[in-house]
Amino acid sequence: MADLVIYNATILTMDKKRRIIKDGAVAISDTKIVAVGKTDDIKKEYKADKEIDANGNILMPGLINTHSHLFQSLGKNLGTDTDLLGWFKAAWAPLVMGMTKEDYYNAVLLGVLEAIKTGTTTVLGYEHALNAHPDAADLVVKALQESKIRGILGYGYQDTGKDIGAPEIALRDTNAIVKDLEYMLKKYHRTSNDLIRIWLAPGTMNWCSDELIEETKRLAREYNTGITIHMDETRAEYEFSKKTRGVPEIAYAHKKGLLGPNMLAVHTVWADDEEIKLLAETDTKVSHNPLSNMYLASGVAPIPKMLKAGITVGIATDGPTSNNNHDMFDVIRVTPLLQKVANLDPKALTAEQTLEMATIMGARAVLLDDLVGSIEVGKQADLIIVDIHLPNTTPMAYHPAALVYSASSENVTTTIVNGEILMENRKVLHLDEQAILKNAQKSLDEILERTEHPEEIRWPYE
Repeated sequence: MADLVIYNATILTMDKKRRIIKDGAVAISDTKIVAVGKTDDIKKEYKADKEIDANGNILMPGLINTHSHLFQSLGKNLGTDTDLLGWFKAAWAPLVMGMTKEDYYNAVLLGVLEAIKTGTTTVLGYEHALNAHPDAADLVVKALQESKIRGILGYGYQDTGKDIGAPEIALRDTNAIVKDLEYMLKKYHRTSNDLIRIWLAPGTMNWCSDELIEETKRLAREYNTGITIHMDETRAEYEFSKKTRGVPEIAYAHKKGLLGPNMLAVHTVWADDEEIKLLAETDTKVSHNPLSNMYLASGVAPIPKMLKAGITVGIATDGPTSNNNHDMFDVIRVTPLLQKVANLDPKALTAEQTLEMATIMGARAVLLDDLVGSIEVGKQADLIIVDIHLPNTTPMAYHPAALVYSASSENVTTTIVNGEILMENRKVLHLDEQAILKNAQKSLDEILERTEHPEEIRWPYE
């Protein structure tokens, strides 16, 4: 017996051989995959309480979003057409200053709802707004728990950095930060059937004192958890670190002993050749955020160089205020196209490499590749079904290319996390979608009213 059998699928396994199984089936018992093979073989061996006929559509691992800011779900389309520092003033600051803890809860629910509907099963929420709203931390976890998504809460913090644009509201006393981090790690790390993990998320190298960096390393060792940090996102930050510390951010992180297998460096747009070498030698992972980097004109990260050096690279949406959605299929499409044009090489990044970064390599980037990222016996059943019988994916020649260059999130019909169906036939089964949308809009309206935020309207409404 099994709890769920999905059959008549084209299975994109993402296993070591990268097999694509036609007319394939998967059996799931409790939270895990217990069998993968041909439909006839699986159906002979397993009877299930629930069966899904995939009708020849793609069954693949759920997408891994290696970097987002869930609180920014309320800030879509604020601070448009500006650079990073201008964006902080126009979008980030009003949102954080005007938010209540209830607004934060509404933001997280909106973000994970969008993730589920667009085929994402694991999200690393890098919540540096918690430094300004530590009283919201329990509600943030509550929203993740209610969503039933596989959530990594990166508790964000910083204790310095005004010289490089860190908003005053974002800064807190070092000892208070450490106290809150220990509280969160003790209470929530690896809870909710291991769906919730707590990571350490210092804002940037330029926003952290040496004392806070040392405390970050200590806590990561004590609680056996990951660290994630923005590094070399913009040329201004790259140059500021060189000016004040003698080396860029990645090189400084290495000097301070912060790089390593449990470190996820975010953006790394301006990583130079020496820093790429440091990332590779230390097995530091990278989160690539192409849409955000394009939106804020930060630059093009040297991803082909990183992959060639053997660096694990995952992809991500970044926060919806610097991307404007949580749609990983948008990221999947843009990722190889950006590298092709930037390098004037159509083979700079392939469809297959992109899918690896969205699944198994993304899972490795967030230290979960033993659990998710591929469809293999013994792994957790985090899966999505992608309908290919639609105009944008018909006719079908080669499934990986279709997923990257033709499909969109609207093709995702079913999302499964930990063996539980969260969305089926485009309907989210466990969340009140309309209530979440209504509450999110209400939260933003009230935030803009509290902060007396000037409306960014350039074309007149009548």
